[in-house]
Amino acid sequence: MSIHLYCRTMNIRKFLWMFVFVLALVALSACGAYDAGDSVMADVPAEEEGEAVLILQPDAVFTVDDVEAAGWKNSRELSPETLPGATSVWYGFYRQRDVEVRVYESQASAISDGQEIADVATGRRKPTPFASGGISSTRTSYSAYGIVGNLILLCEIKIEDCQGLLESIE
Repeated sequence: MSIHLYCRTMNIRKFLWMFVFVLALVALSACGAYDAGDSVMADVPAEEEGEAVLILQPDAVFTVDDVEAAGWKNSRELSPETLPGATSVWYGFYRQRDVEVRVYESQASAISDGQEIADVATGRRKPTPFASGGISSTRTSYSAYGIVGNLILLCEIKIEDCQGLLESIE
């Protein structure tokens, strides 16, 4: 009787391991199923380090409510006065990471008015007074950003931390 129980327990364990393996395989294949047909990677000059900026949905116009609907938790509104072209700036969280949302009239405005400032804010580019050398006292709170429609989203540590948010905005 104990041998029968032992064999049955081993079959259940084999089944559970096989189920976990198949589930992991499905999850990994789903992660690779992203359709990049509506995304663009912006060029970054060779002297700058880091990856290209993720740019999604070039013709779309979103509001901060759309970002909230995608899972971002709004904390407070910030002043846009130091960000040329920005209509509003919001601070909040996504998956326990700081995310700043900068709203522009269009994606063209976000790129022309906001991309260089986002590069400086994330440490991808030196502030203008320090571009040719010197010491910068600028401390960056964000390490990456992406552009979705008319929005620039600054992510606390790495783009992967808020990539789900970037891809979920509708």
